[in-house]
Amino acid sequence: MPTEHKPGSPLNTFIVRFWHDSEAGGAHWRGQVQHVQSGERIAFADEAALLSFVRRWVQTLERGEESQYSEL
Repeated sequence: MPTEHKPGSPLNTFIVRFWHDSEAGGAHWRGQVQHVQSGERIAFADEAALLSFVRRWVQTLERGEESQYSEL
């Protein structure tokens, strides 16, 4: 069962899957992203939808704050 998880938590893990969809009247990439801690997942057809989902879970650090991951 997924654990309760709130946006802005220090740990956010995502599983992203991509596949090539040639049945949609042309060649398009499709995907699915899952937030591991909550179990929530969505399908997406463009990077805007993918990034919107991720942004819901990951807060950008305020100016002046440093992240332990800033060098990654």
